[in-house]
Amino acid sequence: MGEQAFILISNYLDDRHLVIFGQRLAEWLIADLNRSDEEAPAFTESRAKALLRASGFVDDPMLHDFARLMENVTAVRVALYDLLGGTGLDESDGVQVLAATSNTAETGGPSSPIPWLSLAIAAHAWKSEYPLYQLDPATPPGEHSPAGQLVRRSANFMRQQVQRSATERDKLGRKVAYEPGTAVLPPPSLDNMPPQPEIAPVPPHFRSPVPVRYPEYARETLTVETEEPPESVDIPPVTRNPAITITEGDITPPQPRPVTMPPIQITEDQIPRASSGSRVVTPSSSGSGSSFNTAVQQRFGSKEPMRAVKLRIIVQEHQDGPGVYGLQVRVSCQGIKAHVAGTTNRDGIFLCELPVRVRSGLTYDVDVTWPRDFGGETERKSITLNVDRTEFVLPFYHRLSS
Repeated sequence: MGEQAFILISNYLDDRHLVIFGQRLAEWLIADLNRSDEEAPAFTESRAKALLRASGFVDDPMLHDFARLMENVTAVRVALYDLLGGTGLDESDGVQVLAATSNTAETGGPSSPIPWLSLAIAAHAWKSEYPLYQLDPATPPGEHSPAGQLVRRSANFMRQQVQRSATERDKLGRKVAYEPGTAVLPPPSLDNMPPQPEIAPVPPHFRSPVPVRYPEYARETLTVETEEPPESVDIPPVTRNPAITITEGDITPPQPRPVTMPPIQITEDQIPRASSGSRVVTPSSSGSGSSFNTAVQQRFGSKEPMRAVKLRIIVQEHQDGPGVYGLQVRVSCQGIKAHVAGTTNRDGIFLCELPVRVRSGLTYDVDVTWPRDFGGETERKSITLNVDRTEFVLPFYHRLSS
C-alpha cells in the first residue's frame, strides 16, 4: 500500500476529522466526475446502491454487513486507508490538500456518516477516468465493459472489508492509528497554492529601461543609393522570312464524288408467289376407299356433331430454332385405319384440318419420322382437339437447347 495513504490517515486525520475528510472526498470526486455539457442526474448514495444491486456484484446481506461494519471507527480508518492506496488517490495533490484542510475544520454538531457506496464507486471511477453520469442503474453495464469492471472493483472493495477478520482489522487499525507529528505531507504544488497578488519590482532588483543602440538598426550602417538608368544595349534588328504562299498544287485534290445509280424498280413479275407452306392439307385416305374425314365422321359423328379444327405441327432442331424441311408427318386416330400424311415445308411446318366432336373433342396421334442425320427414329405425340379454338399447335424438337 502507498506511503502517502499511511501519512494521510495516521498523521493528519483523527477520529473526529476522519468523517469530515470522507464526506469532503466524496463531494470532491462526484463534483469532478459528474460534470457534463448536458444536465446529468446527481450521483447520490441511493443511485450508487441501485447501481450495485442492478449489476449483480453485491447482494442485500453484504450491503447490510458493510453498513454495520462502518459504524466502527477502526473499520472506517482501515477502509479509507485501503481506498486511498488502492485507487491511487493518496498521490493526488488535491486529496493531500483536502486532508490538510479537513484536519483544521471545526467539528461542532453531529455529522452525517460517510456515503461509502458513492465514495467507493467515485474513487474507482477516478482511477479509471470514467465519468459518473454515464453510470445508469436503469441500464446496468456489462460485466466485461469498462464501466462493469469499475463497479466490480467497487464491490470487491466492500467485500474485502466485510470478509476481513477482526484480528487482521485490529492489527491494521493499530498500524494506521492517529499519531500526529510523526510525518509530514510534502509541500503543495504551485497549482494547489492560493493565488497571491503580484509584487512590483523595485530597485536595485529592477533596472529601468535604457535605450540601446543596436548595430543592425544604426543609421550609419544603412546606405540608400539612387537608381541609375540602365545602360543602353544594342538590340539586333528583327529579320523577317519571306511570306508563305499556297498554290493550287499544294492543295489536295478533292475526292471524287460517288456515282449515283438509277433507282431500283421491282416489277410484279419479279415478286415470287406465296409458298404453299400455309396450305391446309385436307384429310385423304391411305389404304381405304373412304376418306379420313368420312371415316372419322362415321365412327364418332353419330352421337355428336362434328366441326373442323386446324392442327399446326412445327418441327425444329431446337426451341425457337430453324425448322426441319421435308420430314414425314403422319396423323392418325385410334380405331380409324385411314390417316393423314405429308411433309414439312421449308419452315418445318405441316398444317392440316381435322374433324372434332363439338362437346367432347377428339384425340389424334401425330408421328414424325426424323431423318438419319437426326437419328432416324419415329417420334409420336398425342393431342386432344376441341372446338374451343380454331387452331392448335404441336411442336417437335430434336433437342431442347441450342
